[in-house]
Amino acid sequence: YTRVWIPDPSEVWKAAEIIRDFKEGEPELLLRLEDDTTLAYPVGPKGKPLPFLRNPDILVGENDLTALSYLHEPAVLHNLRVRFLEPNHIYTYCGIVLVAINPYDQLHIYGEEVIRAYSGQNMGDMDPHIFAVAEEAYKQMG
Repeated sequence: YTRVWIPDPSEVWKAAEIIRDFKEGEPELLLRLEDDTTLAYPVGPKGKPLPFLRNPDILVGENDLTALSYLHEPAVLHNLRVRFLEPNHIYTYCGIVLVAINPYDQLHIYGEEVIRAYSGQNMGDMDPHIFAVAEEAYKQMG
């Protein structure tokens, strides 16, 4: 079954599976939502565009968004959410860009021990962190 993301007014994006083969020109997709309810999802000229494809489970929580098979709004938001819900994973790379989500809480990820751990490392060798970006910038200055 093909896994997709569909727009949702309360959750923004909702995960679903296509449970019946779709043929070009059909007016709807038959979907199963994560709560096991089925939904006839209108597509085509009178309906909505085809939904975005979901990434394989093995890529969920990836620390670099560019590693995702499908890079679109629902995939990015879901991946950031999964990482953010893990302890101390407020940073995610998107290539050479560091994405940070403010946890509105004090985290113990900035101490002297963490600075030493990132010192001398290449960006991407360790989990995404502002210290990795700083180390890379420092190396590039020399």
